[in-house]
Amino acid sequence: MIRSSISLAAAALVVGGCVGMSRSETVSPLSDNWTRTGRIETIALTKGDIKVTSEFDEIFKSRVKSKLDACAKGPTPLALEVTLDRLDKANPVLTTVVAGANVLRGQARLVNPATGAVVADYKIGKTIVGGRFAIVVMGQAEEQLSDAFGDELCKQAFLPPEK
Repeated sequence: MIRSSISLAAAALVVGGCVGMSRSETVSPLSDNWTRTGRIETIALTKGDIKVTSEFDEIFKSRVKSKLDACAKGPTPLALEVTLDRLDKANPVLTTVVAGANVLRGQARLVNPATGAVVADYKIGKTIVGGRFAIVVMGQAEEQLSDAFGDELCKQAFLPPEK
């Protein structure tokens, strides 16, 4: 598994694109009922000691909400509580010479706003590796990682597993 992920990342770097690697896991899954009927109404964001722009909170919330609106379309509202512990942005100089990685690690808790009960809990981790020709995309780390967080949460909570 690790060897194939490294090979995939190396191949992507050779052609100058980006490749994403997931380190997400389910702590407590969303029930089938919530998966079918839930939608994200609000997002609360807590950040650890990470360096981001002053616009990051708005970028993160709007991009994650957009991703979740596409996969969680039910009538029953849920609140999303996000805690971000790590956000590393690729070094632009290093990316132009060799490669770089944007990294995001955090936790996503889905909460029933009517009761305050946590109905699901996920660890979300995403690493996006880009080669020198992907410098523009890699330079938009906050947007890229916000989209990746939303995609990962959709995949973990709201999309049925592949059979």
